[in-house]
Amino acid sequence: MGAGALLALSMPPLGVFPLAWIALVPLMVRLERLRNGWTLFREAYVAFLFMAVGSGFWMLFHEGMEAALFAGLGLLLLPLPHAAAFGLASLARARHGLLIGVVALVLNVLTVEFLVSHLPGGLPWLLLGHTQASALALNQIADLGGVGLLSLFVLVVNVFGYVFVRTARRPGLMPGGRTLLVLLAAAFLSGIAVYGEERRAQLPPSEDELHVSVVQPAEPPARWGDATDWQRVERLAELSDRGDRADHSPPVVRSVSARPAPRLLVWPEAALPPSPDASAQERLYRRLALWSSDRQSALLTGALVQPSPGAPLRNAAVYLQRGRPVQEYTKVHLTPLVEQLPFFGRSPALEPMTLPTTSRQFAQGGTPVVFDGEGYRIGTVIGFESLRGDHVRQFVRDGADLVIALSDGGWWRSAHAARQHLAMTRLRAIETRRAVVMANASGTSALVHPDGVVVPLAEWMEEDVAVRMVPLQSGVTVYTRLGDWPGRFAMFGSGWFLLTTLLLGLLRKPKRATANPEPS
Repeated sequence: MGAGALLALSMPPLGVFPLAWIALVPLMVRLERLRNGWTLFREAYVAFLFMAVGSGFWMLFHEGMEAALFAGLGLLLLPLPHAAAFGLASLARARHGLLIGVVALVLNVLTVEFLVSHLPGGLPWLLLGHTQASALALNQIADLGGVGLLSLFVLVVNVFGYVFVRTARRPGLMPGGRTLLVLLAAAFLSGIAVYGEERRAQLPPSEDELHVSVVQPAEPPARWGDATDWQRVERLAELSDRGDRADHSPPVVRSVSARPAPRLLVWPEAALPPSPDASAQERLYRRLALWSSDRQSALLTGALVQPSPGAPLRNAAVYLQRGRPVQEYTKVHLTPLVEQLPFFGRSPALEPMTLPTTSRQFAQGGTPVVFDGEGYRIGTVIGFESLRGDHVRQFVRDGADLVIALSDGGWWRSAHAARQHLAMTRLRAIETRRAVVMANASGTSALVHPDGVVVPLAEWMEEDVAVRMVPLQSGVTVYTRLGDWPGRFAMFGSGWFLLTTLLLGLLRKPKRATANPEPS
């Protein structure tokens, strides 16, 4: 329970990240002492359950009762992968010894986090690497290996702490094993910190800048969830015009270009209600394209799209610009247990919403779509898709020089949830070295620079139109090229340990009991 409390405190938005460096030491001590892998599994489950509840209690505050119940079920399921990693490591320790058991633990944790981040129905939220989201001097290594490399960093530091605890203290003036471990750990942390500072200092200057306006309506979730409310479009347009009339003088953040970049207007997730038919939807898109062109801007907005009456809805992002065809991206990774139930598809999150359909389903998109603007290319993610680093890097590999995250955090009725989502999303900027603009319907909207520095645009439930100059980049990082390579390599090692452990268990023959054993 103490390990889980330390992990919860190290998770954003609290972000006391050094606590994660020692949080796993008690479980590693139990790995050494326990003979039963099932017991270690249960203790690890309790630890990560404390982490899940302590950092994700906001999941129980959903506006819909059914969605809140399923979110609570998710809190009970999230600790299972990490608990399984510790349980399997205990089996490897019993078969191969303590050293192999610790190595197997590191590989198992990286493997289960990789699977959770890539398998359908997984939610990459309870990751050890997320505990370092606030450590800008240390998490710059994410551009080498993503969140998986940050998780490996946390595990290695905990191994140092475990060896320090288990090393006997040496009396006298000569340095002993503990002193050497402290020096080695300090050198390890210093090396990563030096890399981080040098990497931030040597980031190339922005190749261009884009004048972006982000609209945050900050409407109550019940009102925003009424998908039949066509007045929402008028309110967003009026709010956007109000922002233009306010005569904003956008602060030039790290400006390197004197040439004015094309202007972009961003509306949040689910801003456009579904149209009753294709012709009505086309008229709406044409009207918005003309409206935005009169302001010499393009419009990027979230939309609920229904291809035909009674068909499943699509949670989409739409890019509209006069003289260009409509560009649309459908959300690929639906949030499990909230937007979609595995094997059933029914969406409990849609129950409190007013929708023009009884199917209560979201259709899943197929592939990422990069929006082509005038002099820029945009990769757009929707909701919790911003937690998936591999998904975001696909946009960057396809040529996106800017990432925009559309979100609606009002359903959770908690500023804690919005700040946590933003803190985890900032790692996407570091991994790809792309600026990330988060446009939230309720809060918190922000601009994240490629080095991870966050510039708040609008706070929780604050109605505002924020205007910023957003840097554009085109470089490619190691993570963008190779993806989550720590997890892929860990899968081979973890699979080998599991296979050899099972084979040794099958080949080992039980000893036969003698009929008349001799007294010792």
